[in-house]
Amino acid sequence: MKGMNLLLAGLLSAGISWCGLAGAAMDTSDNWDDGQLHGWTGNTAWTEVLGEATGGNPGGYLRSRNSSATNPSQTIGAMTRESRYTGDFAAAGVQRISVDLNLLSGQMTWVVLRLRYHDATFNGWTYQLDTSLPVGQWRHYEVSFDPNWTDAQAIAAGWQQESSTPSFQQTLSDVYTTEVRLLYPASNVAAPPQLGIDNFRLHAVGAGTTAAVPVLGPAFLAALVLGMAFIGYRRLRKA
Repeated sequence: MKGMNLLLAGLLSAGISWCGLAGAAMDTSDNWDDGQLHGWTGNTAWTEVLGEATGGNPGGYLRSRNSSATNPSQTIGAMTRESRYTGDFAAAGVQRISVDLNLLSGQMTWVVLRLRYHDATFNGWTYQLDTSLPVGQWRHYEVSFDPNWTDAQAIAAGWQQESSTPSFQQTLSDVYTTEVRLLYPASNVAAPPQLGIDNFRLHAVGAGTTAAVPVLGPAFLAALVLGMAFIGYRRLRKA
């Protein structure tokens, strides 16, 4: 009975520790070094993304390209609806986004960071990252912001509001998708560009530096809790 009580106490201690970890501000990122997509998809019905294990900045990266011969949107890019990249940015303490980009081939008009509101019936806010990427070279970008900005403050900082989009503050309180979008000229339709994306990160205030954080699966979480329970059990036995 005493051993069972110690084990339950260990599990309780592990649960408390896990709650503290889950509630803490944490950066989240992807570097695609394993060649997996980690929930990222093409940004339109006419684009696709591929996980490349080499050629990134460094290691792996995400390649975006047209998925068909025609692309009426004339855009390529990648987006994610993963919970770690969406939701309430103010509550999560997110105030900076960074990414590395590489125009692998072709031409471009501009490339933007896009945060879409709530669901597919709305658009979002965009921030122009560049209008001229050199072909075959990686460039690093960082965008700092305050999720509680007024529209005037966001626009003054370089953000642009798309049609059918609420205020900047409301959008960042309920982000539906996080996206990198590249527009290319009509003259480039016959030879559409390809875009490399690497080291995408949401930076949370007070999080410090953290490693890339892919979504934690059930097996990993179960092993983590059991391991923490065992540590709590050992400590209580020594007490």
